[in-house]
Amino acid sequence: MKSLQTKIFLFFVLLLLLVQSIALWTLIKGNNAQEQQEISNRLTTAKTIFTEQFNSRRDYLAAFAETAAKDYGIKDVFEDDTRSLLFALNNHRKRINADLAMAISANGNITAQLQVSHLDNAKTKVQKGSELGSQFKHTDWLESQEKSHLYMLDGTLYQLSLSPLSVGTSTIGWLAFGFEINQTLATHFLEITRLEVDFILNQNNQWLLIASSNPDADINFAKNIVNGQTPEQYIAIGELITEFDDQQFGLAMYGLRADIVKLLQEQWWQFLILTFITLLLSLTSAYIIAASITKPIKRLVKQAKMIARGDYQQKIELKDSSELGQLADEFNLMQQAVLTREQEITHRANHDPLTELPNRNILVKTLNQCISNKTSFQLFHLNLSRLKDVNETLGHDVGDWLIQRTADRLKKLSQFTLLCHLGGDEFILLFEKKEKHSITELVKNINTALEAHCDYGGINLQLQVRIGISSFPEHSNVDKTLLQMADTALQNARKNNKNYQCYDKSLDVNSVERLNLINDLKHAISDNQLELHYQPKLDLKTNIVTHAEALVRWYHPTLGMIPPDSFIHIAEQTGQINSLTRWVVATAFSQSATWRKDNIDINVAVNISAENLKEPDFYEFICNTLTANKVPANKVTLEVTESAVVDNPESAIMLLQRFKDAGIKISIDDYGTGYSSLAQLKQLPVHELKIDKSFVQHLHEDEDDRIIVRSTIELAHNMGLSVVSEGIEDDFALRWLAKQGCELGQGYFISRPKPTDDFTAWIKKQEVLSVEKG
Repeated sequence: MKSLQTKIFLFFVLLLLLVQSIALWTLIKGNNAQEQQEISNRLTTAKTIFTEQFNSRRDYLAAFAETAAKDYGIKDVFEDDTRSLLFALNNHRKRINADLAMAISANGNITAQLQVSHLDNAKTKVQKGSELGSQFKHTDWLESQEKSHLYMLDGTLYQLSLSPLSVGTSTIGWLAFGFEINQTLATHFLEITRLEVDFILNQNNQWLLIASSNPDADINFAKNIVNGQTPEQYIAIGELITEFDDQQFGLAMYGLRADIVKLLQEQWWQFLILTFITLLLSLTSAYIIAASITKPIKRLVKQAKMIARGDYQQKIELKDSSELGQLADEFNLMQQAVLTREQEITHRANHDPLTELPNRNILVKTLNQCISNKTSFQLFHLNLSRLKDVNETLGHDVGDWLIQRTADRLKKLSQFTLLCHLGGDEFILLFEKKEKHSITELVKNINTALEAHCDYGGINLQLQVRIGISSFPEHSNVDKTLLQMADTALQNARKNNKNYQCYDKSLDVNSVERLNLINDLKHAISDNQLELHYQPKLDLKTNIVTHAEALVRWYHPTLGMIPPDSFIHIAEQTGQINSLTRWVVATAFSQSATWRKDNIDINVAVNISAENLKEPDFYEFICNTLTANKVPANKVTLEVTESAVVDNPESAIMLLQRFKDAGIKISIDDYGTGYSSLAQLKQLPVHELKIDKSFVQHLHEDEDDRIIVRSTIELAHNMGLSVVSEGIEDDFALRWLAKQGCELGQGYFISRPKPTDDFTAWIKKQEVLSVEKG
């Protein structure tokens, strides 16, 4: 395939050779045929020059519109206030001195329009277009493959090019730039061709004279030339261009025959020399122009491909003060911003925000690596004693401070390969058995590191831990099982008030109590022991509750209320999660239908697990349940953690796509705490991200959390996703999230989960208050 530079150069060469060949052939034919041939050549050249320059304006507009549409800056303000969008749009307009610039929203509304007025004193004035805020009158252009159009605005005709503005796979609008077809353009062609130029337009079967280099131009005269009728005393050429939609655009180029003949006689002997000089200079200029145009474009294309592959390390150095140089600078800035945000999000996904220690993600990866390498190791699961008493007595700030001091001291234990903070008062230490250390010795080292008192405001606090220990390969060769065994040993150490406990089969989690709970769960649904509570989600823009999350509760006949954390995991392990989820879905959809009959119109969210995504008929069950309850698909949200997609991502993504195609909203739950990454996220067919409460609960005092949440919201919006924030527990978090553009929020500050009847009464009261405030 020939390069763009070669094509441009060959195009100029062929064009120049054609023109010069005609001129030379005319000279050879002699004096008798010279006049007619020269006139024909002149007209052909004039038409060719017009066509090339007119098409060049079109191509230039199209290329610039596409480049501007890829600018991250204008995407960032596209849905912002009109003033910011106009300012960004004007910056782009000035780069090519466009006479018209527009931004069109996805629904066809003109959200920004700038129009350049040419004043009598040769100055220009930029002002808002008269169509600002109105519907774009050619909506069919937006879906058309044709990028170039003729656009009439306030009696002025523009050569216009449109380009879609996309985020991910979604088109959020269009950008348009145009050059005015006016007397200046006609005069420009007059200076080049020495022929008068008239531009005419047939619109709705009425011919209009758009612009002319001739002050005495006549519409009928120009129309006759376009139709091929030329008076004897004139030479003329006309063309009717009908490629612009349903409009006919005509060009008439003409001059007095006597003037042409006189000029030919004066320039006869000079013409041959000028022909060769022009050819030589033109070929040289064509080569230089082709090289200068394509060189920076090639570098920009190469840079764009590297960014698309995820390579953010290479920068482009383009010493050019033109728009291409500015575009290169913007590429570098965009690249650095994306890299910084992705690094920060990746760090937060793999580290605990309180201690900055690796979290469960890093732990699991390390364990799998050790197991793959057959490296023997021991897991020490630590639980900080009496932290609850500190939180209740001195406050959570002191408890967080105590956790940080514990982390600082554990970091000094050099015998251990890895230290992780699982959250709360739980730590994991990984010891690779490369050196001989007894468990007793290692436990002693841990206790010694923690035994010094912590002084907080004159209060001496003692750090004490309980420890559960499991070993590879003695106990298991599965990472999850080893973690579970260490936790089992820890629970036993706490229960028996021991400093540490090594795992033993006798401590297996399948105790009588757990077995009873497993057996009782089988009858929980049939015996009506389950109940749904609903927690509202507040629209942070309107302060109206528009969504609610369905949360299951188990009221055991003898043990009382059992929290979800105690039986959801059992349901997943014992294969009962499918029936449990189906009960939740059926109950929630039925309640949604009841609310709709009571004029309560809210979206209901239900949680689904990884096991549900493996069910072959789960999609049909959801759709049939919607149909049976006459609940619209867009009134339902399925919340799924990203980790649920990891086991079998291909089939899970296909199933979620089917739900999305059916109109059901898909939400990524607990975003930022699991396997979240840009590479994974961009493949998921979802509508929204749900920020985990661990990033929200300390927004008021933690700047790092604010940075993470702000970046996550911006990332989601740039990918066309909405954002839900859970864990809102104070007024500061509510107002700050609303200011950042977060769409929905839920948390105890808004409302705790409520039983159905209490929630129904609560939501009706909120609606009454909303009406009264309105």
